[in-house]
Amino acid sequence: MAVLRERIEVLLQGCRERHVLLRTAESCTAGGIAAALASVAGASDVLDRGWIVYSNRAKCEELGVDMQLIERHGAVSREVVGAMAAGGAAGEAACVAVSGIAGPGGGTPEKPVGTVWMAVALPDGQCRSRCHRFAGDRGQVQAASVAAAIDMLVEAVLGRD
Repeated sequence: MAVLRERIEVLLQGCRERHVLLRTAESCTAGGIAAALASVAGASDVLDRGWIVYSNRAKCEELGVDMQLIERHGAVSREVVGAMAAGGAAGEAACVAVSGIAGPGGGTPEKPVGTVWMAVALPDGQCRSRCHRFAGDRGQVQAASVAAAIDMLVEAVLGRD
């Protein structure tokens, strides 16, 4: 947890210096990323807002994701998290989006439990995404997803690993 806190502090400071706001669009983490960011004092300087979009309907209504995209690729896909992140990013705000199968049920052979897609959309329109396969129970998959999303934000927003 100390390592995650340090990564968040680096991210927040880098965002302050670059005048970048942060937004989250979360499905399987259900607000865990925003909560982790907000757990560090001074997060209010850059943490702008977050959406918990657990249902497909919420993804469409809140972030403008096209339902046909979800029907074609599934909610847990590169295409959908990219659309979620793009729908949340605006102006000076970067948005991280996460959608996955935390378990214990819901997995398929193509998308087993622990499959989590995430994307970061930057204010300049760039968007990067990646897929993870996390092991463990529901809580472990969610915690690993939060940590990976923070790392992805550091990489995307600050340009470092």
